[in-house]
Amino acid sequence: MTVVLGFGLWLRLSGTAGTVVDERWLHLVGLDVGSVPYWIAVTLAEVGGANGAMICTGLAAALLVLLRRFRAAVVLVTTMLLGVALSEIIKALVMRPRPHDQLYDSLGFSYPSGHAMGATALAMSLALIATRAHMDRSADPTRWRFRWPFALAAVWILAMMWSRTALQVHWLTDTIAGVLLGLTVVVLADAFWTVIAARTRLPALRR
Repeated sequence: MTVVLGFGLWLRLSGTAGTVVDERWLHLVGLDVGSVPYWIAVTLAEVGGANGAMICTGLAAALLVLLRRFRAAVVLVTTMLLGVALSEIIKALVMRPRPHDQLYDSLGFSYPSGHAMGATALAMSLALIATRAHMDRSADPTRWRFRWPFALAAVWILAMMWSRTALQVHWLTDTIAGVLLGLTVVVLADAFWTVIAARTRLPALRR
C-alpha cells in the first residue's frame, strides 16, 4: 500500500503520464483491432469490469453461504468493497490520464487499474478460501500443499494485466499498482474478520 501511494504521489506531483517503461510496454503489447488476441482482451475487459466483478463476487459469495462458509463469504464481499473504495479514492487523488491511443472505450482516471485490483482481490480471496478448506480436511493442516488455486489466480491476474495494457487503456504501472492494492485489501479484510471472529466468538465467523 505504501508503494502504491508513494508512486501515486510522485505521479501527481511530477505530472507524469507514462514512464519510459510504460511507453515501451504499450508499444510491445499493442494489438490489431479485430484480431483474435484483441477480442480475447476485450472479453477479459468485460468480465473484469464493474458489472462482471459484481456478478462474479455475488455468485461466489452465494455459493459460499450455501456451503455454510459464512466467514469466507463476508471476507470476500468486504475485500471487494474495500478494494473498489480505495481504488476510486486513489484515482481521484492521483488523476493520472490514460494512454492516448485507446483500443477500447474506458473512462475515468488511470491509476491504479480497477480491473487489475478486482482480479487480484477476487482471485486471491478465492484461492485463500480454497486452500483453507483443504487444510481443514487435511491430516496435516500445518502444511500448505494445496497450491494450485494460487497458480490459477496468478494466471488470471496476469491475463487481466495484459488485457488492460494491450488495449492501451492502462499503463503497466497502473496494473502493477492495482495488483498490489488487491493483495493489500485481501490481507486487510481477512485480518479484520479474523479479529472480529476471535473477539465475538461467533461460530459462523470461524470458517
